[in-house]
Amino acid sequence: MSQSELTSYFQQATMEMQLEYERIRSRTLEDPGTAGDEGEENWAKLLRNWLPGDMQITTKGRILCADGSATDQVDVVALSPIYPHGMVGKKLHLASEVLAVFECKTTLRGEHIDRTMESANKTKEMIYRSHGKEVLYGLVAHSHSWGNDRIAAARKITKKNHLGWGEACAAPK
Repeated sequence: MSQSELTSYFQQATMEMQLEYERIRSRTLEDPGTAGDEGEENWAKLLRNWLPGDMQITTKGRILCADGSATDQVDVVALSPIYPHGMVGKKLHLASEVLAVFECKTTLRGEHIDRTMESANKTKEMIYRSHGKEVLYGLVAHSHSWGNDRIAAARKITKKNHLGWGEACAAPK
């Protein structure tokens, strides 16, 4: 496969996400909850299409730790290949088999980054304390609130990320 073919695949996925964002955005004001749910499903579909086929991707739920505690609700969860198929649709996911967690936003704002860092720290610490394992925690968005200047937007996101990184995403104690 040539580099241009790979680039073409990524461009196609990006275009599909953009079209979905435009469709969802047209109804956001009348029903923001459904718009959010559709956005989460878009990201779950992208992960299902691009991550290894044996990983299981699901939306909406909480993560259940061995001590019986559960995290706050999360948007998208990537589960290990050995996760029981009969439990994928349940909305309490076993922490021992969680590989990654994603918060999804249709339009990213600064406060979303702050809240996600807090949620990531809390969730990662709960899982680490209960299972001694690290999970990936990410934030994905269809768009952002910082205008058309991509470089300025990237700088703002990076600055927000660096300001909160040491405090919110410190290693569990």
